[in-house]
Amino acid sequence: MTLKEINELWTEYKIKYGIDSDRMIEDVQYDTEEFVEGCFNLLELMDGKYILHLNPQVHLYTDAYVKFILFHEFTHFYDFFHCPYEQKNDKLFYMNAYSEYHACKVTLARVIHQYQIKLTDVDKIQVPGPYKEISIRRLLDECLYRLKYYMEIYYVTLHIHDFINAFRQMMYLFGYLSLFKDDEKMVEYSLKVIHLDDKRVPELYRIMKAEELDKIVPLYKSIADDVILAYIRVSFRRYYDHDILPNEELDEITLDNYQEYIKILNDRVKKRNLEKGIVEEDDQIIREMEEAAMVACFMEQLRYLII
Repeated sequence: MTLKEINELWTEYKIKYGIDSDRMIEDVQYDTEEFVEGCFNLLELMDGKYILHLNPQVHLYTDAYVKFILFHEFTHFYDFFHCPYEQKNDKLFYMNAYSEYHACKVTLARVIHQYQIKLTDVDKIQVPGPYKEISIRRLLDECLYRLKYYMEIYYVTLHIHDFINAFRQMMYLFGYLSLFKDDEKMVEYSLKVIHLDDKRVPELYRIMKAEELDKIVPLYKSIADDVILAYIRVSFRRYYDHDILPNEELDEITLDNYQEYIKILNDRVKKRNLEKGIVEEDDQIIREMEEAAMVACFMEQLRYLII
């Protein structure tokens, strides 16, 4: 599909939903990762680069599925320009949460022409797939499978980017489930499948469905803060021995004091090495530990973030 054809569909989208905007997609690049059908890079959008990225295989897909992908991405494009936040970090949080939920919800609703699905209809209703139609059940099963897969990785690594991957899949699933009559029970079941017992997550779902947009970013930030802190503590444990950092002291490390702790712990390492007669060449060991222990700002971890 050419850029001209994509912008013609974008124009139809704007007309249908009453969007008053002259912004157009300026380029299309077929360069996404294997399992990403289409995306915008948020940092490109913030720099005024309206580039749509599509999977190189998109030319082999059915027209219906390509339009399914494009409608999803058009919703992100719309949400970006109508985001209630101007500050960079808040906008990233908002797009990573609400826009993923919103794009899945409205795209599925458009395809099936309804905003409420009965659980008994999951095998009856068909939606576009890459090469043939698939059932709603299969769509949900694949989404839940990917969520479980990424959450299991995150539980092992506690790495921020693994959390981001899992969180994105969760927002996809929440968007689809929001169309079901028994959505709350389905959300509860999904969280049990991934062994996630955090009351803030179903609350996040509730406020997104209720369109309480001002509450989304603060709640997501509180969840993200715990993710960051867990990764910081894992990093500290990886690079500082127990004789330098006892477990009870590790529990005292917070987002407010972790940078101060780096200097304190590195001073302990220097003292221990001096007592043992270990020679440090240009403080290389200390610098490596400091760089490894330092955790970048959460939003810097989102440099590759796509929607």
